[in-house]
Amino acid sequence: MVKTAFVFASSPLFIYLSSFLHHLLLSMGDKMITIVSPSKREHTRDILDIDLQASKDVENIVFYQVPANLGSGLSMESERSLRVHVCTDNSEVNFLHTFLRHLVEYKDKYRNLMDLLFHGIEWQIEGLQLLCSFLGPGSGVKQVEFKKNVFSKNSASAFVPLSEMLHKNNTIKAVVFSECKIGSTGAMLLASALANNRSMEEFQIWEDSIGSKGAEALSMMIEVNYMLRKLIILDNSPITVAPLISAVLARNRIVEVHIWGHSRGTKGGMDSCKIVEFLPETGCMRIYNNINSTGLQRIACALAWNTTVTTLDMSSIPLKSKWTKELRAVLERNRSLKTVKLSKCSLGDKAVVYIAAGLFKNSYLESLSLDGNRFGGLGLEHLLCPLSTFSPLQRQANTTLKVLSFGGQQANIGRYGVTAILQMLETNQSLIQLAICNDASLKPNDVVKIFTSLERNATLRSLSLRGCKGVEGEIILQTIMATLEVNPWIEEIDLHGTPLHVAGKTDQIYEKLCQNGDHVLPNDFLNLPLSAPTCCRVFLCGQESAGTINIANLSLLTISRNEAARSFSILLAFLFF
Repeated sequence: MVKTAFVFASSPLFIYLSSFLHHLLLSMGDKMITIVSPSKREHTRDILDIDLQASKDVENIVFYQVPANLGSGLSMESERSLRVHVCTDNSEVNFLHTFLRHLVEYKDKYRNLMDLLFHGIEWQIEGLQLLCSFLGPGSGVKQVEFKKNVFSKNSASAFVPLSEMLHKNNTIKAVVFSECKIGSTGAMLLASALANNRSMEEFQIWEDSIGSKGAEALSMMIEVNYMLRKLIILDNSPITVAPLISAVLARNRIVEVHIWGHSRGTKGGMDSCKIVEFLPETGCMRIYNNINSTGLQRIACALAWNTTVTTLDMSSIPLKSKWTKELRAVLERNRSLKTVKLSKCSLGDKAVVYIAAGLFKNSYLESLSLDGNRFGGLGLEHLLCPLSTFSPLQRQANTTLKVLSFGGQQANIGRYGVTAILQMLETNQSLIQLAICNDASLKPNDVVKIFTSLERNATLRSLSLRGCKGVEGEIILQTIMATLEVNPWIEEIDLHGTPLHVAGKTDQIYEKLCQNGDHVLPNDFLNLPLSAPTCCRVFLCGQESAGTINIANLSLLTISRNEAARSFSILLAFLFF
């Protein structure tokens, strides 16, 4: 059978392939090679007369396995990209082995070669050994990708050469296996090599099943490999998620992680779906699909002392109270987590109680989203407790949380929940944004009480009652307008989807908010030194006249001389110390 090599004459092909083709085609005697010109005309020459001398700039080589009847050949896809079709001919000569042997022999001439892609290659041990020899010391290849490759049935013997090569290689930056069925054995051998590799930055395994053993081996690799920057896994089983992501979190690795799995589609088939991702540049970790309880517990334990995750988003993942108990420990220990999103997670009262307990000892979390859950007034009462005070002498337990959202169609705030909301709004000194979303349990009278309590709140800037059914009636409109008259600090009120908004009665509220915005003092003025005080709050504990008094009217109090002396001592302590 005549082998043909297809080359675009307009591209600078020809430098380091001359020796290879000379070796390859000596055995072909007087057979001919076809060179296709840009004008599609074919020119036939003696193979020994062809001068292949200008292809030293090739950076990419793509290998394709083709049927034997099509024959092996070469073609330039671009000035820097070479396409190679390989097969075994009738004389049992493997063109891939011949080409790889040439690469090994003339390695110095291929220093510009950066990427190798093998598509559908059926590997034999000899071919893997030749490839690993080429990728050894002196190679400049940065990325190696295997797509739909078939390795030896004995995967251990097939991956031993690759493992040994990766163990010693210090130039390859990325390795990709796609639909190669490497299995747990292949994953374990590759992981053992990457544990000692200090150049690899990206590792991908697509459409495979590495099993729990392979996942554990990769997690151990992550624990000792600090150079890896991107990890992408698409596995048939979600069992691989917890070991990998927990290793990244526990060791605070700056690794971009994307782990995919399969879920049953709408038509009954299996569709690919993302399970978890972690983006270190933003500090955001997003869990998209449910992981078993043991895996979630393992992830929570790793988060407790993590310093790289700033946003945890588990929205729409059904969670049990047992997991929120682990989250409580995270909130008590973690110092980097700023945002937690647990919307639509089917959290009940017991689960929220654990979260509230964590907030008592947390001084770093700034945003907490709990909307769309099913906890009621009891859970809400516990949730708002660390954000409220219940006596003038009490300090607010949590002063760092700035954004809070709760509510939902399944939530039932009830009387106890409304009381907790009012207490929090009247005493909280840190919350800036509050959202009660799509609630159907609040009555118009409850909404009136909420806006009335805002008359004494100087910290809240944004209130959202989006979709709340109880926001209707003229009395609520009047209450809101009255609140805005005395509270200039409110910058935003979101009433979209409420009956008041549907009725078109919210325009004057938004107009008033714009007017208030013009009167709010800039932040620069808020930091000016205060003038001499003319009044203060004095708490005379145990006295009948305890409360708020004015310095000018202090002499009007009818107390004894000893009591007066003791009172003035307390007053001086407040004023000068």
